[in-house]
Amino acid sequence: MMQRFTLQDAAEMAGASPQSATVEFSGVSTDTRTINPGDLFVALRGDRFDGHLYVLDAAQAGAVAAVVDQPVDGVAIPQLVVDDTLKALGRLALGNRLASSARCVAVTGSSGKTTVKEMLASILRHQGETLATQGNLNNHIGVPLTLFRLSPEHQYAVIELGASGVGEIAYTVNLARPEVAMITNAGEAHLEGFGSYENIVEGKGEIVEGVDLDGAVVLNADDPACPIWRKRAGQRRVLTVATTDDKGADYHYRNVRSENGQVTFEAVGPGGWIAPVRLNLPGTHNLLNALMAIAATRELGATDDAIYRGLDELKPVKGRLEQIELQSGVNLIDDSYNANPTSMKAAVDYLSRQPGTGVAVLGCMAELGPDAHKLHADIGTFARKQGVSHLLAVGPNTDGYLAGFGEGGQAFATHDEAVAWLLAHQAAPMTILVKGSRSSAMDNVVRALIKKVKD
Repeated sequence: MMQRFTLQDAAEMAGASPQSATVEFSGVSTDTRTINPGDLFVALRGDRFDGHLYVLDAAQAGAVAAVVDQPVDGVAIPQLVVDDTLKALGRLALGNRLASSARCVAVTGSSGKTTVKEMLASILRHQGETLATQGNLNNHIGVPLTLFRLSPEHQYAVIELGASGVGEIAYTVNLARPEVAMITNAGEAHLEGFGSYENIVEGKGEIVEGVDLDGAVVLNADDPACPIWRKRAGQRRVLTVATTDDKGADYHYRNVRSENGQVTFEAVGPGGWIAPVRLNLPGTHNLLNALMAIAATRELGATDDAIYRGLDELKPVKGRLEQIELQSGVNLIDDSYNANPTSMKAAVDYLSRQPGTGVAVLGCMAELGPDAHKLHADIGTFARKQGVSHLLAVGPNTDGYLAGFGEGGQAFATHDEAVAWLLAHQAAPMTILVKGSRSSAMDNVVRALIKKVKD
């Protein structure tokens, strides 16, 4: 439960006319389906919805007041009239953030940010009560909704910031007000919205300027944009992480060992700091993700024990390199949660390291703009180079994969056709990777394949 505020507090935050100083609210909601008695309802407008149509429903569900951009007739609860309810939502969220003493770490990046968010939260929960972004609530609406969950009991907050264009992170990081911020990488995700790779670098870098001058920024030294972000950090403390010790980074890892689905390694940090780490997450890219989480949480005072236990307890997120045994010797890698060129390469690389015949079942990577065909072809070429045996391009806008992969690549118009091919050709030893953007719904392939094999 968030801090308790009066309607007068809300009016001052949101820029509305004075209201009652005695009526309090204990939560903020934009959805009458999930509203709780005692909440303040904010009526948002969008291309396909208008929250003003549901103010009466909100009142009947127990809302104590509503924030609107024009008064709604026939409603008994107080209405705070503002120029823009979306901006008011942000101002209210900022008010709750500023009333909190929780220390905050914010994370963005083209890929890996959700995994790093889970790592950060898992570590910090061993230090104290921790709030973390749920699901995909990482945009101009989701970040305020997350901040409304910040209560007086929270000692830490882990806030994920997503974006599909320049300026979006500048807005949300100003609401989160982190002591520590990090950028996992800059890739071609949301290229259509950003317009260019340079704009992606610019947009991700906005998180840096949302950190106080006495705060810290964690950067990936392996990313080509790192020098740009470092310069942008100015006098803020910058900590860098890298896969090896030859880049002068503050953190790197060594002595990596993989056994029985676990990866152990030593994290090496400033001042000769060394600590053992154990991960139950697949993929070499997760070692770097873990290092970033380590660097950030150490800035917030995390102990070596909290780091070890937090990372050791972390389990794979559903649809993110999730390992499923279909039958003896035939394994499925469900990475259907989402895809962009960076995460797709990481997944294909992981597939190439698995035993037996490698089959990549790929849906399209969305929002890549004019370069979409080339970027898909690059993945096909990479898969061929890595020794993947078969590439199944599923659904529309996937012909680029086949252009890059060449012989052994096949196109399928539907999920069912791809599943039928897999059922007809599965033979141990074999590993099947399924991945694509959410819009390609490749999780349907995963579910259908599991069901048919188990039946």
